[in-house]
Amino acid sequence: MSTTLQGIDARGSLIGWLQGLTHMYSADVNAIPDDKWTATFGGCTRPASELTADAVSLLAWTTATILGKPTGDGEAAMTALKAACSTKAGAISQLETLGAEFSAALGAASDETLNTVVMPPWQMETPLYMLAQIAVSHIWYHDGQLNYIHCLLGDDKVHWMG
Repeated sequence: MSTTLQGIDARGSLIGWLQGLTHMYSADVNAIPDDKWTATFGGCTRPASELTADAVSLLAWTTATILGKPTGDGEAAMTALKAACSTKAGAISQLETLGAEFSAALGAASDETLNTVVMPPWQMETPLYMLAQIAVSHIWYHDGQLNYIHCLLGDDKVHWMG
């Protein structure tokens, strides 16, 4: 029996998972009827367009932080993302663009950078690599919300499975 251990490519695995999530999320965006993209349900939900802006905002924040260029005004950034995600095509474009920028930044970051403890928007100091994992998982979290919107509209299909 061999005692050789194979290393795990943590950056590559996380980037690959983000690529998969981008495909899944995009399929779920496309499955929402155009006239429901900015609709709210029950009087208190956020529309899919805003859920998507929220989802990609953490990718943008984490990318900027990895690159040592933290964003200044989070409210202004969110306003811009909401505008960019106001259409389904715009939302998918933002997801793809910010995902690619995140992937490039993560792939080029040193271990030292990724081990740096930073203060995220929710004010709990966290190592940057952990935030990178959270940013990618955040896409999946919001994809679940899109799937719930599908169900509210009578659509129980799993759109990203084919």
